Amino acid sequence: MNRKIVQYIAFTSMVIALIIGGYFYWLHQQRYPGTDDAYIQAHVVNVAPQVSGRIEQVYVQNQQAVKQNQLLFTVDPTPFQIALDKAKANLHNTIQQIQAAQNAVNAAQAALSQRQAELIDSQKNYERIIFLVKKGFYAKSGGDDATRELTVAKASVAAAQDQLLEAKAKLGKPGDQNARIQAAKAAIAQASLNLQYTTIVAPASGQLAQFTLQPGQTVTAYDTLFSLVENQAWWAMANMKETNLQRVHVGQKAIVAVDMYPAHLFHGIVKSISPSSGSSFSLLPAENATGNWVKVTQRFPVKIEIQDVSTVYPLRIGASCTVTIDTK
Repeated sequence: MNRKIVQYIAFTSMVIALIIGGYFYWLHQQRYPGTDDAYIQAHVVNVAPQVSGRIEQVYVQNQQAVKQNQLLFTVDPTPFQIALDKAKANLHNTIQQIQAAQNAVNAAQAALSQRQAELIDSQKNYERIIFLVKKGFYAKSGGDDATRELTVAKASVAAAQDQLLEAKAKLGKPGDQNARIQAAKAAIAQASLNLQYTTIVAPASGQLAQFTLQPGQTVTAYDTLFSLVENQAWWAMANMKETNLQRVHVGQKAIVAVDMYPAHLFHGIVKSISPSSGSSFSLLPAENATGNWVKVTQRFPVKIEIQDVSTVYPLRIGASCTVTIDTK
């Protein structure tokens, strides 16, 4: 056979094979879009004490795996116990003061009742004497004395009423509705809560990171001391090209190949697709003004929730991985 014909057939066959191979590769890419621009993520809790003080005991160490509510460290509880004792003593004193104020109210009420009874007697005596004076059976000076006595009785009642109002104002509302008792009980609750805060436990199950605490160290309330990487949920954040997102939808299955475990594949599900590109929220987002614009394919973060997390293949935040999504 002519050599040129053989070369032509070979070249044609190779071109056809490349075209067919490229077509099937394109089909594969359309159905299984993927990216190696992906990283493992998990929830990270920044742990901070809610009270300030000196660390008394440390029960864990850096990078240790912990369970939720496991004891991590304690702050010296002595000043907080003293504060609680003072708050309880203050409540006791407040109750005694309220009881004394109640006794004062009772005494003022009794005094008012006495003055009111005296007023009634004075009023009756006044009316009787005035009647006798008008009839001429009693001296006019006696009527003047009865008038002064009635005026004094009325003033005594008014003074007793003022004293009762003052006593009630000092007492306030009765029982547990009293504002001072409520404030004293609130102080006890806060002091008790602060005492509980001296025991710091793990807010979730996971692994400690950047833990450097030592006994004797002083900590400040609400200052982050270390981090806790939760191990209950892991996902891959895949930065997918916008040209590959057309067929990607929430709920589709995905394969996650983590670089640190080349012989193991993780299975996942598409949980969400970002509504904006990764560069949209950067500190200095790109502005493609007229005259210097260069089209760059944008990438959008796609969250792939890993379904088969295993202790045999522990995942770590920031680990590189490759994500392939089945869009069928």
